[in-house]
Amino acid sequence: MLFLLAIAVGGAIGSLLRFLISKYFQTKVGVEFPVGTLLVNLSSAFLIGFSFAFLVERVEVSPNLRALIITGFLGGYSTYSTLFYEAYYMMVGGEWFKSFLYLFLSNLLGILFVTLGYGLGKLL
Repeated sequence: MLFLLAIAVGGAIGSLLRFLISKYFQTKVGVEFPVGTLLVNLSSAFLIGFSFAFLVERVEVSPNLRALIITGFLGGYSTYSTLFYEAYYMMVGGEWFKSFLYLFLSNLLGILFVTLGYGLGKLL
């Protein structure tokens, strides 16, 4: 039961942080490109790489803490469902180039950020 509670708490915190960070950066940048979502997804990619390397392979933490951080927090924090909605919305609006650029950057940079996070987690 504690395992499920850890996931729920982590997910709630991750979802709230995703919303706040995404809206903050989108407002600050002020362009019609989903910069806020892109930044959240890239930071999520970095954090998942780091978390697996550090919390799973490097140090020993309880399964409940791993569930809270990886499954709960990062599951709630990641916004890949939003990414696909935003890309679809751009396509429907005829902004094909912007949509493909967004998908390309999200995926290519996402892999890069997982790699960077994983590498840093291995170093610590």
